[in-house]
Amino acid sequence: MNDLILVLMFGSLASYALSKIKKNIGSWFNFFVLLYVSYMIYKTGVGTEEKFFSFIPGFESVLSLTHLGKFFALVSFLIITTVSLFIPVWIEKKIKMAASFNLLYLLMSAGILGALASGDMLTFYVFWEIMVLASLLIVPMGKEESRKAAVIYVVLSSIGSYMYLYATFLTWERYHTLKFSEIAQGLLSEPSNGFKWLVVFLVAAAGIAKSGLFPLHTWLRITHGNAPDTFSAVLSGQLIKMGAYILAVSLGVFPSLKMFPPLYGGVPAVNYVLIAFGAVSIVLGTFMAIRQNDMKMLIAYSSVANSGYIIIGLATLDSVGFAGGLFHVFNHAVAAAMIFLSFAAVVYRTGTTKIDEMGGLIHRMPWTFITYLVGIISLAGIPPTSGFISKWMIFQALVRKGMFLTAAITFVGSVGSFLYVFRPLAGVFLGQLRSKYKDVKEAPTFMLISMIFLVLLTLYFGVFPGGLLGGIVKVQKELGIPPIQFEGTVIKTPLGQWDTFTVFTMFAVGFIIALILYFLFPKPRKVDLTDQYTAGEYLYTPDLYHYATGFYRFIERLYDRHPSFEKLYEMFSRFFKDIGEGVDTWFYRASSSAYMFWITFVMLIIFWVRW
Repeated sequence: MNDLILVLMFGSLASYALSKIKKNIGSWFNFFVLLYVSYMIYKTGVGTEEKFFSFIPGFESVLSLTHLGKFFALVSFLIITTVSLFIPVWIEKKIKMAASFNLLYLLMSAGILGALASGDMLTFYVFWEIMVLASLLIVPMGKEESRKAAVIYVVLSSIGSYMYLYATFLTWERYHTLKFSEIAQGLLSEPSNGFKWLVVFLVAAAGIAKSGLFPLHTWLRITHGNAPDTFSAVLSGQLIKMGAYILAVSLGVFPSLKMFPPLYGGVPAVNYVLIAFGAVSIVLGTFMAIRQNDMKMLIAYSSVANSGYIIIGLATLDSVGFAGGLFHVFNHAVAAAMIFLSFAAVVYRTGTTKIDEMGGLIHRMPWTFITYLVGIISLAGIPPTSGFISKWMIFQALVRKGMFLTAAITFVGSVGSFLYVFRPLAGVFLGQLRSKYKDVKEAPTFMLISMIFLVLLTLYFGVFPGGLLGGIVKVQKELGIPPIQFEGTVIKTPLGQWDTFTVFTMFAVGFIIALILYFLFPKPRKVDLTDQYTAGEYLYTPDLYHYATGFYRFIERLYDRHPSFEKLYEMFSRFFKDIGEGVDTWFYRASSSAYMFWITFVMLIIFWVRW
């Protein structure tokens, strides 16, 4: 791992220099470096320790790739590498500071790999901060208001980081070690339940903040919405999965099932708290996604909901549920990357992210439409995509454990996802093509290659999930969790089984029949948006007739006056800003009134002391 991290770090400098020659030369260099690193991660075995640094007496920083770390590393670099193939064409038109973008992209990748390969808490923290800092500096390269987004991103990320760092200090003081495996052994023999709760929650806080889980979810909407369009695919598809990794560490590597007594259904109370956060995230993310007219912000809220599915699956620590949580890490990474890349292609051609400003782009960008369609099918959990498998496993685990309220919430969240993913489908791609987009062309070739690759990937693992499940089984055995049972394309659970190939065959036959009927029956006549000959009226503002305007207004009215955590956090930020301005005015800013105030104040103190 040392060598691969150095390749990425030195590669970032080379990429910067090459980008100064021409923007996309550095981007192509990034792609080939990431392709090589991805291959080497796949070939690298697990368990070998490598020394990284040592400056604390009695402590050696180590890199040690585990099955859990390798699983997340493969998913992460799959997304990062695929997106890097999309970038060379996009960066020429969309990014002014291309050299800085390319440098930070590889530096962020080095931080991700180092964090996932870390064998101790301090090494993880070092690489975690490299990853956060690099991604933070990329965010302001998007829209004009993206600087505010970057500030919100770093503040909420810092909350989790500092809580994790405090857990690091606590465990070092208690056990004089920072290795994850040795801390886990110390926690197992720890007599104080309060200390164990504290460590688990402090570590999990970093995961909650990075995953965008309630109540630290508010950064996702503004950051995803204002980051560079292509980088949003990495933010949602990969970076928030680092939060899922920390949550898996806090519950699996630190074995909560053995550390705490079971409360109900074999699940400890600490896991139930995280499951509750996940359930609230599903409800909140789903209902807030329905309200969004900006397509990037809509999918950002869907990421909040899908992070809820992941933590619910992981927190069950059940053979089927934990496997479902890890499977959903892969599913959401691929689906979110597909959707954000399709949006990036649309923005590349149209220049807008507003749903009600578009329409009918299926006629000009059919392959981009297919990418988005398959992405939302997987996101909504519809077979034969891989997105169905993970949600099915999570639901099975919840029902078997008697957690019916949470199961109902996950089901409602899946139904709600149909609503919010349909809004961009109808408003952006279907309906009438606006006159200003009549000359829009399909996305460039390399953009399409990266998108179609992800489409094929989610369809492949939806039919043949064995390769992915095999890696999940290795993780479960490593953590002492009973492995998921599967044979070929049949996934077995105590409540039944699912044959993915049989389901795929049924869908394929149905699709072929529908296609035949489509070609046999007459086609409808295509008309312009303003073709209203039967109504006998003249359209002064055709845009008002675009049905994407107020698409779900009848639902949104039901919770217009909902409480908002964003407004609550903004209130606190204004409060501290006012305090800061007051301190600045009275202590640091040159002001005659301030001088007279302090002179008078000091004189009164002197007289008071004298008396």
